Amino acid sequence: MKCPKCQTENPGTRKFCKECGAKLLLVCPKCRFENAPGDKFCGECGYPLKPTEEASPINYLEPQSYTPKHLADKILTTRSAIEGERKLVTVAKALKR
Repeated sequence: MKCPKCQTENPGTRKFCKECGAKLLLVCPKCRFENAPGDKFCGECGYPLKPTEEASPINYLEPQSYTPKHLADKILTTRSAIEGERKLVTVAKALKR
């Protein structure tokens, strides 16, 4: 079993990680029941168990997506057509008597 804290591979018979000492049981987030490693559903309430995955850090120096140059040029040259039409409206609120 892979330790949820340090990702060290441990034999299936261990209760604690050989590297960091973390408990190797899956605790149900709904009822707090301790399930065996590898269980997909809680043995007490049936809640689906998913191992927690840490989010990978975001590198802000490299954008995840970009607007292609031909599309950016089109947007910049036809900005008024994209913005649409603006209208002045008046809103009246009815008073309750």
